[in-house]
Amino acid sequence: MRILAIREKTVALGSASRNSSIGFGGMTASALAIHSDAMRDGRPVVGLAFDSIGRYGHGGLLRERFISRLAEASPESYSDGSGGIDPHKAWALVMADEKPGGHGERCGAVGLIDAALWDLKAKLAGVPLWKLLAEVSGQATDGHVPVYASGGHYRDVDDIKLLCADISRAVDEGHRRFKIKIGGVTLAEDVARVAAIHALLGPGMSLAVDGNGTFDRAKTLRYVDALAPFALAWIEEPVHPLDYDLHREIAAASPLPLATGENLFSRDDARNLLRHGGLRPERDMLQFDISLSYGLVEYLRILDDLETHGWSRQRCAPHAGHLFAAHCVAGLGLGLAEVAMDQASLFGSLTAHLPLHDGKAVLPDRPGTGLETCPPFQTIFEDLLQ
Repeated sequence: MRILAIREKTVALGSASRNSSIGFGGMTASALAIHSDAMRDGRPVVGLAFDSIGRYGHGGLLRERFISRLAEASPESYSDGSGGIDPHKAWALVMADEKPGGHGERCGAVGLIDAALWDLKAKLAGVPLWKLLAEVSGQATDGHVPVYASGGHYRDVDDIKLLCADISRAVDEGHRRFKIKIGGVTLAEDVARVAAIHALLGPGMSLAVDGNGTFDRAKTLRYVDALAPFALAWIEEPVHPLDYDLHREIAAASPLPLATGENLFSRDDARNLLRHGGLRPERDMLQFDISLSYGLVEYLRILDDLETHGWSRQRCAPHAGHLFAAHCVAGLGLGLAEVAMDQASLFGSLTAHLPLHDGKAVLPDRPGTGLETCPPFQTIFEDLLQ
């Protein structure tokens, strides 16, 4: 099998929503298509990937460094020896001549290529990605994945009313786990938001909150004290993601579970969090974003480190809210997948079509990631398939 072309483009994800850290008006993402000379059912096999959200697109890095390293490589250098592709070999080619450390923005560019390679590999094997990953990892799965609905961004008008409407609609759709933002208004206003949602939740339902890394120690402890009566599933990223000492202090003082990791983008950073962050393997959650962290090849190394440090894969809930991450959760035996509560947005529409019952989504059974089944498929990929 030979890679014939690699095409990318930047996609606008802009919306009027905001959290305590950033607004999403100018947000972008990248889409990628890896064209091969392999044929299935009379059609060329193309590996597809769509970005995560929150770090913008990677077009410059893809064009200037990473695409050419793979596109110009010999087929033998990325072959799996049986007519398919080896993402681990391809990852090494893409990362050639890259210095260790100082990971910066390159992690997302490499992760996007990695996601397209795994989609290509699964399509060549004729199986959905979740099934391929289950075979790789030795996990048992039927393609049903536990999910939580993420949203609760702030509105300038009728915020609580609209938030409650969002949660009620998500409950009707089959969701049982939810996450909303905190820190963008006063503590009293945030407590009112949490209380309003808490009153809507039935037995077996849960709520988490997300501070987006903007709190200091004193503010975090005030929030922990105020929110403790609600028995939240977790309080996410209350403090800066790289302040491991402060994480350790908060973990020692908080009766609430903590969640963090979505803004750590390498095995190195994940390992430092495990060593120095004071997190509790029996209750806290790890949310490393697979696509933004050099991809699945690197994430498998992170999983090895988790085992060394006594963590269960069930404590992993990767940040993202897209199909690729959901396949990884199902196929690798992780705890939870994130999906966007706002299904009308472009990003939210990527998973809006998945059948959902009692907090579990059913992943596509077609070969690959199944991006072709998404409502916005043509909008995102049509010009990359020419």
